[in-house]
Amino acid sequence: MLLMNAVPRRAANRSRSTRAAAWAFALSTRLAAPVLGFVLASAPASASAAEPAAKKVLAVHVEGQDADAVREAIEATLPDRIVVAPTKEFAAALKKAGQSKPLGAAMTNPKQRDRLVPRVQQAASIIDAGAVLVGIVQKVRGEKRVHLVWVNAEDDATPVDEAVSLKGSEDEQKKAIAKAITNAVETYAPAPPPEPEETTPPPPDETKPKEEAPSGRVRHQAGSSIVSAEVGFELGGRVFTYSDGISGNLRRYDVYAAPVAAVQVEVFPAAMTTIPVLRDLGISAGYARAFGLQSATEGGDPVDTVYQRITAALKYRIPLSRPTGPVIGVLGGVRWQTFQIDAPGALSNQVASVDYLAIRAGVDGWIPIGPVAAILGFEWLEPLTTGAVYDRFSGPKVHGITAAAGLAVRFESGLQIRLTGHYDRFFSDFDPVLGDAYVAGGALDQYFGVRLGLAYMD
Repeated sequence: MLLMNAVPRRAANRSRSTRAAAWAFALSTRLAAPVLGFVLASAPASASAAEPAAKKVLAVHVEGQDADAVREAIEATLPDRIVVAPTKEFAAALKKAGQSKPLGAAMTNPKQRDRLVPRVQQAASIIDAGAVLVGIVQKVRGEKRVHLVWVNAEDDATPVDEAVSLKGSEDEQKKAIAKAITNAVETYAPAPPPEPEETTPPPPDETKPKEEAPSGRVRHQAGSSIVSAEVGFELGGRVFTYSDGISGNLRRYDVYAAPVAAVQVEVFPAAMTTIPVLRDLGISAGYARAFGLQSATEGGDPVDTVYQRITAALKYRIPLSRPTGPVIGVLGGVRWQTFQIDAPGALSNQVASVDYLAIRAGVDGWIPIGPVAAILGFEWLEPLTTGAVYDRFSGPKVHGITAAAGLAVRFESGLQIRLTGHYDRFFSDFDPVLGDAYVAGGALDQYFGVRLGLAYMD
């Protein structure tokens, strides 16, 4: 609802009321006492219809990065006795007053703002606002601040001229803003109406304090993001070895610095809502595949090799200090990782081709440290299928783990540059029996990689 001019209605015309009273008095004297009693009884009822409490209009104008979020934080600190003018109408009034460009940093300098203040005052008068609270969001020595300037429409007083730090949580930011403008707001706002005397105690249910609404979403933060996507290039490797190998047909396999393309995405569909639990429930998926990879024995011809991994999981994030603080993620899902060597003839019965389809469960962490963030992760893998190399042995028992660590350099636009490393380890035990063609105590299948990626977090 647009509140262009929240001014109380004027009282009824006094001269008209006087003539009505004289007419009523004359009529009552000529007619009868009951009529006079009716008029007198109805008069107090009309007089008791009090006008609504007066309110004052304040325009809030914020410029700079995350201006909408800062404006919401300012408006949240204002009492209901102050009506905030619509943002678009004040912007239009500024243009009418001759200020078509943003006010900019000049508004924060007392000497430079002199040429801007008259236009701000004129714009306030156009929309019947008594004052304007201007906020200029700036970054000073790496710290984001909002410089608040209070401009009265009728005089040149500046009750607020202060830079307020925007570090910390939303509640901390609102407290800092409220501390800077409280005195000016209380001076400007009309006095609150007197509270009516309570004749009877309220029902027990009405005495319970109302729960505060959850804080709003802040973009580009891991604690409240809707989507996070990464595309990267990885140098990967693999080492497959046997332990306690007895038969002579067991081959070690190793490869280093294999080029791998990778993509990863996380989506939290209900992040824009305030529904507990649901807004922090999301899905994650990833895909990686080596390209140009071939394998060969010493002196043998190279053969095509396919290395790929696909991951999918249901994830729940736990912000420790929403939305800018550390975030812990708990996830569960599946991982499909294959390494297939297209070896010819008898060699195909000796190469380490695997096909892991595993259930995964783990935790990860996002720890912001200024403009960067640390990335950590650990998962337990329980394979449901293992592949050809394990089918050659009796009683294979295979388990796995994976760990990751890295750093993300963050930009205000939501873009990130990430450098991460991962280590996957599948370890197994065999239970050989007499007559087995392949005999070993177990095997160790290790994967590792370092990825440089470009990511975006909304």
